[in-house]
Amino acid sequence: MQRFIRHIPPYLPTAMVLAAILYLSLAPDPMPDEIPLLLFPGADKIIHFIMYCALTGTFCFDYYRRGLLNRELQILATVLVVSIIIGGVIELLQGYMGIGRSNDWWDFAANTAGCLTGVIIGKYYIKKLL
Repeated sequence: MQRFIRHIPPYLPTAMVLAAILYLSLAPDPMPDEIPLLLFPGADKIIHFIMYCALTGTFCFDYYRRGLLNRELQILATVLVVSIIIGGVIELLQGYMGIGRSNDWWDFAANTAGCLTGVIIGKYYIKKLL
């Protein structure tokens, strides 16, 4: 497994997760209406949480697999702040693009909670795995 992980290009998993978040957040209708994802009110907040937890978690995966342990707290703090800013900018863009999407502060709160959780999982679990 370690051999396979070493051959993945640097930061490719993070770039792929970010691309998926951008598509799902900024496309006018990213999921067909035939697939009922929102089973209860507020279910989209769980999806936001998972997306941003995955974003920061994959960055931690990329960071730790490269063995760059110098300035660890500084890097993780930067990842956290940048991920939160990305979530905020995407929420603002949803409101201003005029594509039928709306911005929501509760979505931003779910994004932020996901970012915090992803960094914690990355620091304490992904680091140990790698």
